Amino acid sequence: MSTLSALKVGRTRSGYRIRVEGRGTMRESPTVHAFACHVLTGEPGEVLIDLSACDYLDSTFLGCLVDLHRRYGSPGPVRFLVLATPEARRRLLAPNCLDGLFDYAQDAPEVIGEDVALSPVSLQRDELGSHVLECHRRLVEIGGPAQAAFQGVVDRLSQELMSR
Repeated sequence: MSTLSALKVGRTRSGYRIRVEGRGTMRESPTVHAFACHVLTGEPGEVLIDLSACDYLDSTFLGCLVDLHRRYGSPGPVRFLVLATPEARRRLLAPNCLDGLFDYAQDAPEVIGEDVALSPVSLQRDELGSHVLECHRRLVEIGGPAQAAFQGVVDRLSQELMSR
């Protein structure tokens, strides 16, 4: 039986918290990426990704987090943070050697008002393919034990997208 996924966003005193419940996959990744980039390019403050209720992250979602970290994390003013317990870091991030990459929040920020559900954006096939490709490129750049597998995804998707 598959675990249901939900994305919830809440306003905090310092920006926004995006809570990933259940699974974070290529279905949710474009929504998280688009929302975070919209906020971080248009407003002061930070975006925190809350993984405290997350059971699983696929490679596309991981690549999305890497891209957001590269754009808005350290070095420089940190505007993108991850909230995950040490156990969640070990389970969700360590298998791909990403547990030491991110800037982490110590505590969940208080949400002002109510969380709002974020519905996954609907992308055309080529748009989704481009998003998956870019996320996997970020994972290749990081290296780690699955770098060759991620490069294989990049190579296949690049060929497929160019042949259209």
